[in-house]
Amino acid sequence: MLGVVMNHATANALAKMPTTENWNLASLMICIVTPAVPLFFMLSGATILNSYKTASVGYLFKHRLIRVVVPFILWSLITMIFFQLMDSKLDWNVVGKSMRMIIHKPTLEAYWFMYPLIGFYLLSPILKSMIDHIDLKILDYAIILWLVTNFLIPTLSHALPNPYGRMLDVYEMGSLMFLSKSLGYFLLGYRLSLVKKDPITPLNNVLFSFFILVIMIFINYLNYEYKNIDIPIIGYAPAILTPILASFNFLFFKQIGGTASHKESRILAYIAPLAYGVYLVHGIGIRIAQEFVHDSDFISVFGIATIFSLVLIWFLSRIPLINKLLT
Repeated sequence: MLGVVMNHATANALAKMPTTENWNLASLMICIVTPAVPLFFMLSGATILNSYKTASVGYLFKHRLIRVVVPFILWSLITMIFFQLMDSKLDWNVVGKSMRMIIHKPTLEAYWFMYPLIGFYLLSPILKSMIDHIDLKILDYAIILWLVTNFLIPTLSHALPNPYGRMLDVYEMGSLMFLSKSLGYFLLGYRLSLVKKDPITPLNNVLFSFFILVIMIFINYLNYEYKNIDIPIIGYAPAILTPILASFNFLFFKQIGGTASHKESRILAYIAPLAYGVYLVHGIGIRIAQEFVHDSDFISVFGIATIFSLVLIWFLSRIPLINKLLT
């Protein structure tokens, strides 16, 4: 949740600023929070595919889908009206047209995440039926195939000099990219949730994660410092180190969660339901923050947006009917 807010808080800073000290710091932060969106998909896969309720199409449409789609549509409308009011040009015809075209295009770019997520919800009964009867070796094969086709080949295609890079630029009609980066993360989260014995200790996990981050930051610096280097490292795709770092993060917090005290678990359980609402409203929070501080001060933008979003969603979650509609 915090990673997504930081990601978008730094967007304007990275787009507008030259290579200054603050710009480098923003670039560093982007590397750190890169696993945020993959983790959202992984958590969704882990929770949904482990739930026996997922097999019920009726439960999907009566409960689960409504809880995701209704807040998304309402916040899409609220966000668009808010942004127009901030720009002093509220046009209800534009609002109406954008809402009618919401399947074609989100009203806020950050809402792209909702489209594959809703797709996975719709597919979840089918995926659940398959997952419950699949050999784990076959699932591992699917994840390896996803890593190779969606990350390794595109990364090598970018990184290798021509003509070698072009040799790995797969013909569009024969590409296995239809495996989908998002679906792969969805399945990866479920697969990692099945890991019973921790493969590494929490300390080693942190050390490995730090080592990967150092590599990402170094290559990202080279990409900007020397324009002839083009190795995708940050962003949602096709950065090959992102699923590795996201997996370490997932396992680390899974380990921590398994050793949490009753009190700590209650605190986490209290905060966790706010995450979806914060995601939906954080665009408004960032816009409000940018009215008070400059884009370059992205740390302050992040802080103001996070506090505003958390407080607003917490307050709305205390109101019974509004809670169902907006959080």
